[in-house]
Amino acid sequence: MAAASFLAPLNSSMVAVALPDIRSSFGVSVSAATWLISGYLVSVAVAQPVGGRLGDAFGCRRMILVGLAVLLLSSLGAAASTTYPLLLLTRSLQGVSAAMVMPTAIAYLRKRTPVERLGAALGVNGAAVSLGAALGPVIGAALLVFGGWRWLFIVNVPLALFALVVVWRVPADSGRGRSGRQFDPFSLLALAGVFLGMAILGSARRLDNGALTVAAVAMLPAAIAFYLVRFRLAGSGLVDLRLFTKRSYSAAAATVSLSNLVMYTTLIAIPLYLADTRGVGDGAIGGLLFGMSVAIVVVSPVAGRYADGLGSRAMIVAGSGVLLAGSAVLWAVLHHPPLVVLAIPLVLMGVGLGLCQAAQQAAALKAWPGEMAGSAAGTLSMMRYVGSISGTALIAALLSEHPGESEFRLLFLVVASAGVACVGASLLVPRRSRRPDSGNTPVAEFEPELATGG
Repeated sequence: MAAASFLAPLNSSMVAVALPDIRSSFGVSVSAATWLISGYLVSVAVAQPVGGRLGDAFGCRRMILVGLAVLLLSSLGAAASTTYPLLLLTRSLQGVSAAMVMPTAIAYLRKRTPVERLGAALGVNGAAVSLGAALGPVIGAALLVFGGWRWLFIVNVPLALFALVVVWRVPADSGRGRSGRQFDPFSLLALAGVFLGMAILGSARRLDNGALTVAAVAMLPAAIAFYLVRFRLAGSGLVDLRLFTKRSYSAAAATVSLSNLVMYTTLIAIPLYLADTRGVGDGAIGGLLFGMSVAIVVVSPVAGRYADGLGSRAMIVAGSGVLLAGSAVLWAVLHHPPLVVLAIPLVLMGVGLGLCQAAQQAAALKAWPGEMAGSAAGTLSMMRYVGSISGTALIAALLSEHPGESEFRLLFLVVASAGVACVGASLLVPRRSRRPDSGNTPVAEFEPELATGG
């Protein structure tokens, strides 16, 4: 599962370093080039609930294999792209493949791992995800030197083949069949409207396009309202809002979204700050961010094991507290600090994220029976991208074309405020949840159509 999960964050961060080369190759604007990142994030965010439900219906292992096959084919298509629209399409398909793999890998671990060891398993898987994100820029830069941006897609071929082989060797898990599929195109359309509205809002701010900004602002509440009305009338949707009726799930999901907003905003804004206001080179910037990622990779497996013994709440509260401390220190020192001083809050933030990531997933997944692990994991993973896309919109809203020190200080003050909110949400996680497969809402009661089948 870690081998499969590693590929999605790798592809998310690896392509970012190639944007200048891709823009030059196709002769597109900066704003158009950034849609290689935004389009990928939107595809992953919208499709993750679908991937999770398909895992519940047909088996998680099967959907992971399908997702890896889609990654293989879409990467070959991206490498062979002769036009920018074709590259955008194949890049979006990479996002769909990630959405089929990420939540179903977590769900597979929930179904196949003893409950008392779930935190440790999720910690190792989380370390693989963080390692992929950390190595992405390094591998991308090396491949650019070796042979150009197309190699960033070609490298997925051997990696995806390796993941296919190792996932094929694990035992298959059963699904509920077609009765658990529940695909609703109207709720999918509403979700797409929500995330597209968030992404377009950022682009409109960069372009200083008032009409586009108004359209994006109008799209967000309209899409949210449409989804809520549709869910109330149909009684179901791709994101099943009834998942949030369990406090352990809703509180953990809130901390996932807020902590990812802090992390993603920092990962994007720190390079901008150092390059624009300090003139720092790419190597030093990469080293600072790599230190943050290494802290996550080192801490996450250990924290997962402690979550099994101490309980998820303790680790989520501790991790959120350290994350808040790191973001507050970062805001406080953001006045032309020496780079070594700047490394301290970044490493602190990495430690905080490593402490709470596995515990967040464990708390949310234990709230519902294993038969619903795909749906629960898909929606939880989507909440990560709510934070990521919100972070990009926040950066676009608060930073001008040539931002100064005061604008970055305001941005990181907002980031620290998100850290405060994350601590508050962590305190709402129950101290000790009941055993997940006893005392919880039965699947047949949660999804009435399963009462006579499955």
